[in-house]
Amino acid sequence: MRGEKYLQLQQFLKTNSSECITLSFENIEQVLGFKLPNSAYKYSAWWSNNIGSHTQAHSWIDVGYKTQSVQLGNQVIFIRDTII
Repeated sequence: MRGEKYLQLQQFLKTNSSECITLSFENIEQVLGFKLPNSAYKYSAWWSNNIGSHTQAHSWIDVGYKTQSVQLGNQVIFIRDTII
């Protein structure tokens, strides 16, 4: 399965009906049950909506969300992708 490591985040987003979800990095790590990689803290590209080069993006794109903004080390805002 694509992005299997991030399945818990996918399930969390899938069960949420909000148009916009703001999650702190700490919240995301609690959902996942492990610490995000250093690259998630250092590079906004890690949060890219590009499933071709970022397998973790499947965890939000496959359930109808995309990242809208990222404050590195702080929070991520996911919004419903109305194109899906």
